[in-house]
Amino acid sequence: MPQPVDTRFPLPVQEIWISLHADVVWLHGRWIIYRQLYGTNKARVDLLNEAAANVASIIHDVLLHDVQLSISKIGDPPGSGDRKNLTLRRLQLELRNAGETEVADMMTPRLEAFDAACEKVRHRRNKWIAHSDLATLLTARATPLLGPSRQEIENALAALRDVMHCVELKYTDGETAYEHFMMNQTGDHLIDALARGKRYSELVKERQIARDDFRQRFQNQFSE
Repeated sequence: MPQPVDTRFPLPVQEIWISLHADVVWLHGRWIIYRQLYGTNKARVDLLNEAAANVASIIHDVLLHDVQLSISKIGDPPGSGDRKNLTLRRLQLELRNAGETEVADMMTPRLEAFDAACEKVRHRRNKWIAHSDLATLLTARATPLLGPSRQEIENALAALRDVMHCVELKYTDGETAYEHFMMNQTGDHLIDALARGKRYSELVKERQIARDDFRQRFQNQFSE
């Protein structure tokens, strides 16, 4: 369900703001899930690998690529030719066109800091995540490509929040705590379910639960 626009913002940027805001919220949501699954402790990673190592590896790569793509896209230019992009610089341009020069000027150093924090992310996006640069990928056959550290992503997200906050504070006198986004189902829920499944298997091996208990309870519900 689409979120209503916030009328405290200038009319020309209301739709842009609410869309960017939602994108940034869910970007943080995906990063929170990634951290819960792969950045909390070794025991969680071991549990994921024990349950389904190939699936865990794919989810890891997909989440990490998605986060980097999202960070890169939101920092793209305001447009190309006649096509407009939903980006931070589009927001800045529309604010300036609406006469909101003060906040547009406030965004400039923050956007520059965001660009600096995203330099390596953008390089990966352009060379091998979104595009298949021949030299990069052939070199990777001999030397594995290095992904980002968690701190690199944290720094990029912190710089992104700084841009968003300077605009939001201007019109709402408040800031969204993007990094504390609350979700109903998270990576913690998946870890809990896998841990319970592991314990179930242990109880079967210990003969405290019948070996055919699962089949009797669920029949073919989870079969292809």
